[in-house]
Amino acid sequence: MNIKVVLEYDGSDFAGWQQQARGRTVEDELKRALREVTGKDHVVYAAGRTDAGAHAEGQVASFQTDGRITPHRLMAALNARLPEDVAVLTAEEVPDDFHARYSARWRRYRYRYLDRTARPALQRGRCWHVRGPLDVAAMAKAARALVGRHDWTSYCSASEPARDRVRTMRSAAVARRGEFVELELVAEGFLRGLVRSIAGALAEVGRGERPPEWVGQVLRARDRRKAPRTAPAGGLTLMEVIY
Repeated sequence: MNIKVVLEYDGSDFAGWQQQARGRTVEDELKRALREVTGKDHVVYAAGRTDAGAHAEGQVASFQTDGRITPHRLMAALNARLPEDVAVLTAEEVPDDFHARYSARWRRYRYRYLDRTARPALQRGRCWHVRGPLDVAAMAKAARALVGRHDWTSYCSASEPARDRVRTMRSAAVARRGEFVELELVAEGFLRGLVRSIAGALAEVGRGERPPEWVGQVLRARDRRKAPRTAPAGGLTLMEVIY
């Protein structure tokens, strides 16, 4: 039985999604819980590999089971064994050809800034507290240059293979919501460091340090040496995976 689960997690105490030799990861916790429930090890595929410190409200993972436990019971059993900072929101059987990563069409990320004077208490680790008010109109104007199919070399990690750096950005929007300024990006796929690098660039525009046109100029340069400051991971959340 092929199972699809949707998870939310607070990434503050994780070294990211992907299992690794050192550091606590979300994938580790999910695999451990699956092993405790079924007595077997599982290969788990995720829609995206979130960074250390980044969060998710709609991460998707898929894996095969022997079908002895219904998806509803499996969800309850996993939540009983997962730590408090990870939860399975839904679990369902899907066709055998479904793959959490390769079947996904779009992914939606949100980056959240807080530009008030006082530092956050309740939202600490869930936003980037920046000094001084941000010019949201200038940030929104700058973000429009990101829409379309581009080579993201200037904004992604240098570790990404050059042949894989072309991706389509469906939408890029910046808006103020209450005390927060939120950047929302929808793309077919996100390279390592991409959202946080874009968020850092837009912060420079919002603070008046750069003109809105600069964001597009950096993109077209396709030169990692021109990359802006990377925004902190805590403001980043994977919101939704669209199939």
